[in-house]
Amino acid sequence: MRSLTVLFDPSCALCRAARWWLDGQRKYVPMEFIGAGTAVAAQRFPGLDPASTLKEMTVIGDGGQVYRGAKAWLMCLWALREYRQRAIRWSRPDRVQYARRFVAWVSRNRKVLQRASA
Repeated sequence: MRSLTVLFDPSCALCRAARWWLDGQRKYVPMEFIGAGTAVAAQRFPGLDPASTLKEMTVIGDGGQVYRGAKAWLMCLWALREYRQRAIRWSRPDRVQYARRFVAWVSRNRKVLQRASA
């Protein structure tokens, strides 16, 4: 994997904070950030449903691989120098279910979490 494109909800403060955090980390794999549901995203990835990319983080690999939700987060962490080993650990079959649950919970509650962090 030589690069990742991260689609995130630009109207969500929590999503924007996650984007800035990811962008500020040292990386093994460069990341490009594009607002989900934007014209740029639609032009670059016409096969993706814009509504679904606004609901959960979506990551696209340079070979066209599409990762959503927990797998998208794990791919982002895998690309970071400080977090690759953790991403590998959380990707194991006996642990990935916990990563999925956590990301699903954050996704469902992101509006509440935004208000709490403001």
